[in-house]
Amino acid sequence: MYTPNFYYYPYGYSYRGVFALHHFPRAYCAVPQSTIQRQMFPSINTKKFVQSTEKYRALVNEANKIINKISTTPNLAHDLMDAAQKSNQSKVDQLIQSTGITVKAKNHFTPDGLVIELSNAIDSGDCCTLKLALRW
Repeated sequence: MYTPNFYYYPYGYSYRGVFALHHFPRAYCAVPQSTIQRQMFPSINTKKFVQSTEKYRALVNEANKIINKISTTPNLAHDLMDAAQKSNQSKVDQLIQSTGITVKAKNHFTPDGLVIELSNAIDSGDCCTLKLALRW
C-alpha cells in the first residue's frame, strides 16, 4: 500500500484503514491586512512649536539675569538666605524682583534651597514655565 509523504500531502493519509488528517499550525490573520485601520496624525505644523521655543528663550535669558546677579553679588545671596531662614516670603520675592527680571516669578524655599518658577504665560494653559532649583 502506498503511503504518501504526509508532510506535503494536504489531504492526510491512510494508515491501516484509519484515515488521518494532519493539521499543521498556520499563521491566520482574522482581518485582512488591507483593512487594518491605522491611527492618522494631523499634518505637521511647527508654528506653535517655534513660538514656544522663542518664549522659552526669553525665560532662559531672565533666569540668566537671576543667576548672574546672585553669583556676582554676595550681599544679595546672603539676604536671600537670611530672608528664607526667617520665612519672610515677601522679602524673598522682593529680592528676586530686584535682580531685574521682567517676567512673573513664583518663589518658594526649603531647608535645602530656593526654587524659582519663571513664567511668561498669559493664561493658565499657555506656554512656558522654567523652574530653577538653587541649593544652599
